[in-house]
Amino acid sequence: MKIAVIGGTGLIGSQVVEELRAAGHEAVPHAKSTGVDVLGGQGLDEAPAGADVVVDLTNSPTSDADTVRLPATPVQPIAAAGVASAVAEVAAGAPLNGVRDIAGPGVFPLDELGRLTLSRKGDDRTVVTDPTAGMFALVKGDVLTDPKARLAPTRYTDRLA
Repeated sequence: MKIAVIGGTGLIGSQVVEELRAAGHEAVPHAKSTGVDVLGGQGLDEAPAGADVVVDLTNSPTSDADTVRLPATPVQPIAAAGVASAVAEVAAGAPLNGVRDIAGPGVFPLDELGRLTLSRKGDDRTVVTDPTAGMFALVKGDVLTDPKARLAPTRYTDRLA
């Protein structure tokens, strides 16, 4: 099966491409570095040509050199490897005609998660709570999963350790 992976050179996208290829699929990564600019529109018509499935793993940056802006939206972070496995499984499987919820086992406000992550990585940038920042700014309430969601076993704090 041919699968176009938009954002296929990023943290999760590259792992999805690797998993799909290991399973025998033709996974084609698309990103700005391959001539596909999602924001500018270049290459978007050509990227999915001939693909049986298109996976969108793009993300929007919300940081600069002085600060990281994040809303306080509650989220359940999941390891990139867990996301990649779930996405590859769904992309190569029969159509769900629905949504597959996946998440990590812990709940964090996104701004606090950012502070924790930067601190553990020795990054001295400041996290500013900004209810208008990024794609989670559009969410009213929280981004917690359905109780029937598939939960990954690895806790975020264990992954950072």
